Amino acid sequence: MTNKVSKSELNEYKNNKESIESFSNGEITIFWKPELCIHSANCLISLPSVFNTKKRLWINIHGTNSLDIMKVVDRCPSRALTYLKSSKLVTSKLKKTVKNKLPYARIQLIKDGPLLVSGNFLIRDTNKKKIKIGNNLVALCRCGNTRKQPFCDGNHNSADF
Repeated sequence: MTNKVSKSELNEYKNNKESIESFSNGEITIFWKPELCIHSANCLISLPSVFNTKKRLWINIHGTNSLDIMKVVDRCPSRALTYLKSSKLVTSKLKKTVKNKLPYARIQLIKDGPLLVSGNFLIRDTNKKKIKIGNNLVALCRCGNTRKQPFCDGNHNSADF
């Protein structure tokens, strides 16, 4: 799945500039919505040259090439990080053959955080109704303090979990 910004999201971002930070290198613009961040640390682990919370501007958009940044942003399970491509970006390198879905789900425990589930999976609510997921990676709450059951919303940080 992709964390590419849709037209409706872009309009929302323009209307809510105070709650969304943006970083641009001319080829792509990264948008960060702090209230959605569940601190899975995928970005920090995958691209420390770009994502570094110890620096004042924690996103260094010039830390590597745009294609690598987009790949990492696509792995953000909460969509706190999204991106918009500029027409200046040459996307011919991005086109790949479609990979077959993995025949299984992968579950990873995040220390003091959520369960990251990726791969081929389906989530149903208590009434056995399928929950729509816009990504092949989700973060499931382990602490029980989320307001977005069953998904993690980062409340474990303030819950002594």
